[in-house]
Amino acid sequence: MSEIRMDVDLEHPPERIWRALTEQKLLAQWLDLPGFAPVSEAEVTGVEGHRRLAMLWGNDDLHTRLTWELAPGPGSGGATLTLRQACVYGEWDDELRVQLRVAYESVLHERLPAVLDWLAFQEVDLNAPTPSEPITEVLPFVVPGPSRRRSRIVLASAATVALLGVVVAVALFRPDGEEEPTAASTGALPSPSATGPGGVAAIGTGPAKPTASASPSPTRASATPRAESTRPPAAAALGASYETTSSRLFGYDGRVTVTNSGKAAARKWAVTITLRSGTVSDVSGAEFKQDGNTVTFTGAAVAAAGSLRFTFTVNGSALDTGPTGCQIDGKACAS
Repeated sequence: MSEIRMDVDLEHPPERIWRALTEQKLLAQWLDLPGFAPVSEAEVTGVEGHRRLAMLWGNDDLHTRLTWELAPGPGSGGATLTLRQACVYGEWDDELRVQLRVAYESVLHERLPAVLDWLAFQEVDLNAPTPSEPITEVLPFVVPGPSRRRSRIVLASAATVALLGVVVAVALFRPDGEEEPTAASTGALPSPSATGPGGVAAIGTGPAKPTASASPSPTRASATPRAESTRPPAAAALGASYETTSSRLFGYDGRVTVTNSGKAAARKWAVTITLRSGTVSDVSGAEFKQDGNTVTFTGAAVAAAGSLRFTFTVNGSALDTGPTGCQIDGKACAS
C-alpha cells in the first residue's frame, strides 16, 4: 500500500485551519484538484476534536484513506498540518502519484494560506481604538464552538469538494438577556373619616336660664372602603420560531427563539424537535434530552414580554437541512 504524506507549517491557529478543512464554502476555495477523477463516495471514519479528521474517498477505480492532522507548529500560535493519503483499493501508478503530489503542493502552500489570511482579516476589529483615541466597548469576536461528534455516512455525488463539508464549526449564539419580572403592587389609599363638629350648650356664671341647645350639625358617615374586584391572574403566552442557521454535507445548525407575549413570566417551557435522523450536540442556551429522533429542550424562565434563544447542532444527517417538526408546549413553531 503506497502512501502520500505532506507536512506544511501554517502561521495560523488550529481553530482557523480546522474551519478551512471542514466548512464546505471554504473547501471550495482551495481544495480543488483539476485533472483528477472526482470522488463519488465519501465516508467519515473518525473525528478527534479539532485535531484529526479521517475519511475514505472513492470512485469506481480507486478507494483511498485520507487523514488530516493538526499539531502545534514551530512558530508562536501556528500549527503544522499533516496530510496522509493511502490506497486501500486500486493503486496509483508512478506518474499519477507525482502529479498528485504536485497538486497538493499547490493547494497546501498557496491556496490554503490565502484562504486562511482572508479568514484572519475577517476577524480584525476595524473599530478598535488607536492609542490616541479613548477606549470604547466593541463586540468581541466569537471563536468557533466545541468539536462535533463522529459522523459516518456514505453517499453519491459528482463534485469532490461538496463531499468534504463534513464538520462545521459552530458560531456560538448567546441567549438573549432576560429581565426579571417586576410585580406592580397596588393598594387602595384609606379615605379619612369625615366627622362634623357637634353642638355645645352655652356655659355662663349667672343663674341658669333655660336655653335652647344648639342642634348638632349632621355628621357624615365614615367612608367605607371599596371591595377590590377579583381579577384573574396574569398568564404567560408562549410561542417559538425555528431557523436553520447553517447546513453542510453531514448535518446542520439550528436556532430556536422562545417568546412570551403574556403579562406574566413563564417559569417552565418545553420545545420538541423531531429529526429525520442524526444526533444533537453542542446545545447552547438550553438543556436537552434525545429519545430516538425526538429531542426535547427546556430552559430558564422567560420574562413577560421577553424572549430567549438556544442553538444546537445535528450531526450524521446526510444532505438534511432541518428537522421535520418543531413544537412548543404542543403548539407548532413558526418558521
